[in-house]
Amino acid sequence: MSELTPRELLPDLWMIEDTCNVYLVRDGNAAIAIDFGGGEWLGALPGLGIETLEHVLLTHAHTEQCHGLSRHDSWPFTIHAPGGEDTFLDPEKAGIFGPPPWFFMGCPLNYCPPPGRIAGVRYNIIGNGHMFWRGRRIRFMDTPGHGRNACSIILDHADKQLVFCGDAAHAGGTVYQPFHLEWDHWTGEGALAAWEGIVRLRGIAIDLLCPSHGPVIPDEPASMLNVLAERLMSFYHAKGQVSPGEPDRYLPMEALDCGAYRCSEHLYQFGGNGYLLVSETGEALVVDPFVADLGSLAELLEELGHVTPTAMAVSHYHYDHCDGIPALRQRFGAEAWLHPIVAEPIREPGSMFVPWLRPEPIEPDHLWPEEGAWQWNEYEFAITHWPGQTWWHCGFMAQIDGRKVFFAGDSFTPTSKWNGTGGFCAYNGSRFADGYVPSARRVIEWQPEVMAAGHSNYYAFAQSKFEKVIEWAGWAAEAVRALCPSGDLELDYHSVHEVVRRCSKVGAER
Repeated sequence: MSELTPRELLPDLWMIEDTCNVYLVRDGNAAIAIDFGGGEWLGALPGLGIETLEHVLLTHAHTEQCHGLSRHDSWPFTIHAPGGEDTFLDPEKAGIFGPPPWFFMGCPLNYCPPPGRIAGVRYNIIGNGHMFWRGRRIRFMDTPGHGRNACSIILDHADKQLVFCGDAAHAGGTVYQPFHLEWDHWTGEGALAAWEGIVRLRGIAIDLLCPSHGPVIPDEPASMLNVLAERLMSFYHAKGQVSPGEPDRYLPMEALDCGAYRCSEHLYQFGGNGYLLVSETGEALVVDPFVADLGSLAELLEELGHVTPTAMAVSHYHYDHCDGIPALRQRFGAEAWLHPIVAEPIREPGSMFVPWLRPEPIEPDHLWPEEGAWQWNEYEFAITHWPGQTWWHCGFMAQIDGRKVFFAGDSFTPTSKWNGTGGFCAYNGSRFADGYVPSARRVIEWQPEVMAAGHSNYYAFAQSKFEKVIEWAGWAAEAVRALCPSGDLELDYHSVHEVVRRCSKVGAER
């Protein structure tokens, strides 16, 4: 389609459904556009009596808002964007070269940046600021959430106060693709920022609310914003404590001269993440080998004497739990035993768009069963898929020194650490009904005595903690679902990986 059909909302105001809603405001024979999309609609301007497009104002720097602007190095109109968005619109100018720095790290600063450089942008859309166009004062208001720098644009037209809110709000008191509110993998920082922006919007007169996706809201937008504010606060609370009121239940460990700790006669905790299980044979199993912990492991092995790592096991794919595999394989000939689901991103990182992923592939020496048992010397382990913090997570339990010890990775932690879990977010593959809930039920079923979790969290199991997790997961899922325009978590929330994959593919092809 060479032209997209404009729909008149008011005299001299049109909406065009491009990859986002593009709004055109005409004054005489000139116009401004709010957001740009792919830009195929430019051919429709003469039919609207528009001879000159003078300004394009971007609400935020997502590819849907502006990807067409990267087709040319110069345009006959002035492009304006929120301050700080040069990181995504002109990354080289912002001092960023090569692949996006977030690709293998945590949650990105922008889940869907534009595919190419957009030159000549003025970064003068600043909250509480303004610009003048043909005698009109166009005002800007901070409404972050979908982006840290996102702004709403306010102007008077046809005796009405119009608000172009970007993706801060969607009809029905929802948010388009609410995973954009997850600025990191465990806190509610983005949700809280979005709530504050909606409260700002709610406090002003709005005759017509014009979002970047979905229909315009002409009737009682303040009532809709009230609903959205409540839902955003529920989402923020869902990011909080998953097992309220539970004690931490840390277990005592004996400090060794080397700086590691003896958990029991044959089990040790070293560095920030690792555990060492020693067999009567003198062999050792390293759990969650992290490169930064290998010096601590070497000191522990020296203090123990005559102990050799021959096997490695990994709770989940995050690099701080597995990137030591190649070094231990080379140094000791130790073999890596991985759960099939944990192995997926580790062995093919180039095909995955997930946080905290080691960029170089690691091929396992052996695969565990998805559910079942594994014998290592005198220890028999029960193996299970154990999603929580991430989908690509497992749990494994064995009788060690007379106690059932469950190696728990990062899915659940003592209450005072990270709100009782390693955090949830869509990008990390966190899920509710088919993630946290079955994992909590599985550990209740197995009834371990000890949870040997990551980041040196060695604590006592309590069924009450995981019963609270199940309760939390129920209402947390509903809090997220309430923000989804379709009411479908799969379509609007868990789709993050496909959105990032699509944007990254376009960026790689530029």
